[in-house]
Amino acid sequence: MNIQSVKGLTWLLPTASIVALLYIGGAITLALTRDISIWLILLPAFPAVMLTWIALIVAFVDVTQRPKTQITDEARMVWLLLLALLNIFALLPYWLIVIRPNRHSTAG
Repeated sequence: MNIQSVKGLTWLLPTASIVALLYIGGAITLALTRDISIWLILLPAFPAVMLTWIALIVAFVDVTQRPKTQITDEARMVWLLLLALLNIFALLPYWLIVIRPNRHSTAG
């Protein structure tokens, strides 16, 4: 997978974050307000989990393939650790801090 194809998939990062947060909020709301079986709440999680896994793969490939002129080795290690430990909650900050600023500087 080359860096251009990964850059074309970076829209998955905020999308996965938003979908996961909406799903978590919806599941908590349903669990607290209605007497719904846990299986009915977990069943719709499959698409959200798949989208999150794909977005994490895109983030890992993106952070490992970026040149040293765009991200230092220290910053690369920090982002890899954050993505590995925080999973979905690190995707949106990664997209906002790393991908968005660099998209404008490399577009010319």
